Amino acid sequence: MRNERRSARAIRRAAAVLATFVAVSSTAAVPARAATGSVEYLPATPVVVAPTGEAVSTAAERFWELQLNLCNSGIAGCYSQGRAVPEAADLIRQVRPNLVTLNEICSGDLPAHLVPAMVSAWPGDAVYQVFAPAVRRDTGTPVKCANGQDYGNAVVGRVAAASHRGVRAWTGRYTSQDSGNEQRTFACAYAVGDHLSCATHLSASSEPVALAQCRALLFDVVPDIRSAEGLSGKTVVGGDFNLEYDTSDPENAQNCVPPGHVRKGDGDVQHVVFSSDNAFVSTSKHGLVHTDHDGWLVRLTKP
Repeated sequence: MRNERRSARAIRRAAAVLATFVAVSSTAAVPARAATGSVEYLPATPVVVAPTGEAVSTAAERFWELQLNLCNSGIAGCYSQGRAVPEAADLIRQVRPNLVTLNEICSGDLPAHLVPAMVSAWPGDAVYQVFAPAVRRDTGTPVKCANGQDYGNAVVGRVAAASHRGVRAWTGRYTSQDSGNEQRTFACAYAVGDHLSCATHLSASSEPVALAQCRALLFDVVPDIRSAEGLSGKTVVGGDFNLEYDTSDPENAQNCVPPGHVRKGDGDVQHVVFSSDNAFVSTSKHGLVHTDHDGWLVRLTKP
């Protein structure tokens, strides 16, 4: 009962913070940058929630990444009447990841459920979010969920209060796209001095296109951000790549892993790629009832 009361208080604190949602990052949005040939950068602004309580103690080097595809557009056959999002929020509170990479969500899912869950898990620390909508080929505007909100990918992360020096957002659209109307994008956040995180959801109808997009993110975008930010390593990328690990397949997911990086996949199409200065510890799957993908947790320690 005491634990339940503590949990209820933490949830109320998180809800109060998210009701105002006024604590924005200490830096302005990163301006749109020129296309690199493989991507077009788009303007984006991070949202950061300031610490709301006492820090939760944890191993100093612990860095856990949780990859989630929540199938919450309201359109796809795997949609479960929005129940995947609170289910994911419960998992976030349970496992307390440092980073969550999210696919197939609506923009409102972040302030309604997912960010409050992260705040509840880490009440004494800063929590950030960066969202990137998928883009319509025909209009160049965001793809919409059935409820009218923007549909896309996000990163939600935690930075220890003592280490928080601001967050900068990077988002963009891949040049290589399949013939469908939904154009794939990425969302990245640089937590200054602490880590770089990215989330993406790659083409579902063309493995060659998905591989080209994957390579654009990991071979072009990540080095570009590191160069611009003066960062070495400290990088974690997660997503539904729509690529499997298969050494007999030219579109093997391993073919988009740069030197100096490690990939850990769920045995299907979800992968986490991280710079090798992060030490691998273990992985685990977490079954989810209301989406067609398991939660994929990769436990690391970071430098």
